[in-house]
Amino acid sequence: MTTMDRTRTPETRVIDRSQHAAAEQADVIAAIEPLFSRIAPALPPVQFTGTTGARYNMGAGQPDPASLPRRELAETVASLLASDDGPAALMYGDAAGFLGLREVLAEKLKHWDHIEVTPEEFLVVNGSNHGLAVVAQAFVNPGEVAIVESPTFMGGLRPLRQLQARIEMVPLDEHGMRVDALEERLRSLRAAGTPAKLVYTIPNFHNPAGVDLSLDRRQRLAELAGEFDFVILEDDAYGELRFSGESLPSIFSLAPRGRVVRSATLSKILAAGLRVGYLIGAQEVLARLNALKLDGGASPFTNRVAARWLTAHHDEHVRRLIDIYRRKRDALIAGLESGFAPGESLKPQWHVPDGGFFLWLKLPEGVDPTTVSRAAANRGVAYVPGPAFFADGSGQEYLRLAWSMLSEDDLRTAGRLVAEAIHEAA
Repeated sequence: MTTMDRTRTPETRVIDRSQHAAAEQADVIAAIEPLFSRIAPALPPVQFTGTTGARYNMGAGQPDPASLPRRELAETVASLLASDDGPAALMYGDAAGFLGLREVLAEKLKHWDHIEVTPEEFLVVNGSNHGLAVVAQAFVNPGEVAIVESPTFMGGLRPLRQLQARIEMVPLDEHGMRVDALEERLRSLRAAGTPAKLVYTIPNFHNPAGVDLSLDRRQRLAELAGEFDFVILEDDAYGELRFSGESLPSIFSLAPRGRVVRSATLSKILAAGLRVGYLIGAQEVLARLNALKLDGGASPFTNRVAARWLTAHHDEHVRRLIDIYRRKRDALIAGLESGFAPGESLKPQWHVPDGGFFLWLKLPEGVDPTTVSRAAANRGVAYVPGPAFFADGSGQEYLRLAWSMLSEDDLRTAGRLVAEAIHEAA
């Protein structure tokens, strides 16, 4: 050991080794960069303002922590493991999902959504994001056209971006997707020899816009799928959480079998951590989707837990959630309203959703969204800025607030703080 080595502290030598290891890893990553497949681009992570540890985190669409049915789930798990079905719950299972869960889900859809399906028309997936990705993989090759709403759920955009699809956008208004604009886009794409293969839509309590797709537009969308030969991916993560307004038929029930794959989840009404989502569609379509689901099969354990819990607790629990989330929505809006004088020009525009988790704000012209983000973060408020929901990265003037996780008191405060941030930015 040299004199210089003896005079360096152990901490210095550890730092030197760490720096050498970091440089070596950077060289390895650079070397393997050309080896990545074309469908493995470096996609950016979802960006929140502030941090996820913010005092008033309205970023993610997480369920209300206090409403999670922990006691009922503990009892359900104990009962399952003690039953004759306990060993099967801990083994490999059906790739399409536990038959008992698919039977329960079929009854639930018949009762709550007036959708008539058989257990064979279900495919259980690892949360709805997994389902959206599998559908995208099944129908879209690199360079082919998929149409999304503008804005749309970032989880629906990501698999299309990964597949290097050509993503076309269709605007929304207070009645959901502009189906007239969709038809115009479909005609121009077909004339150019690049027809759309998939249309992704969120008809109920749109994430992030909060609007519902009107009945006449649902019907026309179902007709267009046949006229222009595409498949509809209908994402209904929040449909059961309706606070007001009329429940409308699903696009799945309005279109011929095979034209629509409907995605739903138990994450918002049971527990996101169980990762139980499901797709419904024609059996011939689901067989193709199942072939892409290389996950060893849907979890027999969580599927059985979900089936037992749904049978015993679903209806009562959902009615309770509707009341909880309605009050939360109203608390957030009250907090925002308290921060603006009547008729004030700085007050953002928003549509009051009839259900779901999200409030979508449009900032007034001249208010810098970056300054609003910084001012909100300084007040401990986190949310998702608008560009995350637009395929082309536009939408800087928008922001999405999730009311689902915070208490009613915190939501009133958070709404007022967002108003303060807007005033500071102006």
